[in-house]
Amino acid sequence: MNRGISLKMRHVRLAAGFAAVGLLLAACSESDTKTATTAITPAATATTASAAATTAAAGATTAPTTAGTTATTATATTTGATTPATTATTTAATTATTAAAQDVNAWALKYTGGKAGAAAGSPIKIGYANDESFFPENTIGVNAAVAYVNAELGGAAGRPLEIVACSVTDASSGSKCGAQFANDASITLVVTGTMLAGNAELYKVLDGKKPVIIGNGLTTDDFTTTAGQTFTAGSPAVIPGMAQFLLTGLPSVPKNVVIMGQDNAGSKTAAQALFEPVMKKAGINVTEAFVGDSAAESDVQTALTAAGVDKADVIVSLNTIQQCINLDDAIKALNLKTTVVATGLCFGTPMTDHIKANGDTGDVPDGWYFGDYGYSYFTPDYDSGMLTYVTKVKQYGKPAPGATTLEYTGFAGPSFANILTATKFFNAVGPDKLDYASVNAQIRGFKGPMMIQAGPLDCGKLTIVGLPIFKSACAPDMGIHQYSGGKWIAKNDGVLGNSIDATKVAV
Repeated sequence: MNRGISLKMRHVRLAAGFAAVGLLLAACSESDTKTATTAITPAATATTASAAATTAAAGATTAPTTAGTTATTATATTTGATTPATTATTTAATTATTAAAQDVNAWALKYTGGKAGAAAGSPIKIGYANDESFFPENTIGVNAAVAYVNAELGGAAGRPLEIVACSVTDASSGSKCGAQFANDASITLVVTGTMLAGNAELYKVLDGKKPVIIGNGLTTDDFTTTAGQTFTAGSPAVIPGMAQFLLTGLPSVPKNVVIMGQDNAGSKTAAQALFEPVMKKAGINVTEAFVGDSAAESDVQTALTAAGVDKADVIVSLNTIQQCINLDDAIKALNLKTTVVATGLCFGTPMTDHIKANGDTGDVPDGWYFGDYGYSYFTPDYDSGMLTYVTKVKQYGKPAPGATTLEYTGFAGPSFANILTATKFFNAVGPDKLDYASVNAQIRGFKGPMMIQAGPLDCGKLTIVGLPIFKSACAPDMGIHQYSGGKWIAKNDGVLGNSIDATKVAV
């Protein structure tokens, strides 16, 4: 088969949909999805600028409240006498906390072009579409960012942000939410979280009517629509980047690879269109091991065994979090020492809880490599904005409904970053030019750097694994981090300056 026909067939498979949970870059807890319900509240505006300043100086936590209420600042009161040593220690700790708060705020103020203090005036409304039942961490990031912008960054163009939420779960709700946003003159911008269905219908209605920032896209429509732009790498960059890492980042190039994912069209297309062509070009044998979304650990063992995992040098995981957990258990049960390279689906609270429940130590399976957007939640750096994000999401974020811990990894980070980037655009055009043309021009002209995303942006011009179809995609770079011996180790990332550019991966 010649190259042109081969690329055309891969294009068709992609058009059929490379989306599904098997393509997720970041963690999504199945335990959360069973209990979460839609509960999206616009973060409140702080009452005064001095209250925000008090919060930053004291290192206190200001939690976002429900719509229609205002945030209050808890101010610590010192009681009782202290010894000079205690006073010195307390003063030093307070000074350090204040300096840290000022540092992360300085980064955010520079990134957004804002002014320190609280927002005032009528709100700027942002339409927000997300599948809340599957991806509540997007909303954690969005709400935390809105609360932070309103309380400490002077709002956007001096005004508070307000979220107008709409849940997209299928074609009908996609059309409905699109019409709701398009027909609401008070909505300045639409930001998406993550949707498995209804994307095409949403974008079709919004295209040319509202500026759109696409969040953590998973479907073909997220990366091929002309309605907006996505500033994060997503699966088109991460999965080929993982393939490239196998060729250049491991101690030796593997000869045999088992790729594991969910037994659905999306996961299979991810493997066959974005990963396997890279392996084929390099002469590496790939065997597939697909299991059902609700497969048990024993099913994973069976699939791995049938795929000849005993002869594999590397296991590549495109799994959802539950199957990541099952994969870890299956590897132990089969007594394998095989190298594992996974998407960021496999780190996060559920995996950590599982490891602790098994009596093991560590955050994730020891020795595993993880593909991400080029910066680490676990070793946050200052320059990318990751330190600002981690600090502020822990201050303003709330656990998803039904969850007991804050899931700040996964899609929460990029969603937080998208709100700060929208704030940047609003500040650039000013309060008197928040029209479609002005805001859309900011989105279309954005060249980065993008908060917590490695590499430059080149919107609408990316050709990845020979496919020039990614009209809305902007970020070709991804990173690899390894967890080993209780520590996170950067292999390829923005801090090291060696993030992997998916447009340069050979096929």
